Amino acid sequence: MVDPRVLGKFSQKDPSSPVIFTGDQCVVTILQKMEETYNCVEVSDKVTTIGVFDMVVDGIQSGMFLVGRIEMHPSNIERVVGEDNTPLIQLTFKKGDIFIKSTNVVVESKLAFYVWLEYIKFAHTLKAMTYEQQAEMFDRMRLSTGITFPVDHVVYEVIMAHLSRSQDDFAIPYRNTDMKKDFVRIKFGDVAHAAKSTSARIIGAYDKEGIVTALVNAPETNSQIEDLLRS
Repeated sequence: MVDPRVLGKFSQKDPSSPVIFTGDQCVVTILQKMEETYNCVEVSDKVTTIGVFDMVVDGIQSGMFLVGRIEMHPSNIERVVGEDNTPLIQLTFKKGDIFIKSTNVVVESKLAFYVWLEYIKFAHTLKAMTYEQQAEMFDRMRLSTGITFPVDHVVYEVIMAHLSRSQDDFAIPYRNTDMKKDFVRIKFGDVAHAAKSTSARIIGAYDKEGIVTALVNAPETNSQIEDLLRS
């Protein structure tokens, strides 16, 4: 997540000391929903937040994925709207600002659920996270939240491969493209694109979306349940 080119723009004397920003400008963007819905962010003259966010450090896109609460002391705090109209909290750090007061975080298992909801179920993505790094989210969450997922790592890879789609056509898995463009991620419960069979689209639909999709995009093969229902 953290671009190696920006590591030299932060300094820490020892593990018990704060992380200081030594570059010219670092802009952090945090989902405002983390404050409003999950109470994971507190804003005053300082900011306490879950350490999952994108940031631009001296013009270089980077990010963090630390599923724990951290305290940050930016020079400026603003509330802005992202390109996709998502409300964000924007923190601007100048040279000498405390980026993270302490890298020691309290283990909170519930934070893993909040990350799952926003970055898997609701399909928010981190700009600095590559296609391959997506499946590593669960491994990293285990370290800071204490959550143990009783499944093999390949399960995470399958989930992310299924939800990652082509920018040009959401029906096409990203792995089936030339992978030269950035991927987009569909929501976990997106029956229009995540479901493959006609029955899954209709049974899993909460509104007309699944039925319309079943009519417009006919599956190439029948599922076993459909053959059973027809018999």
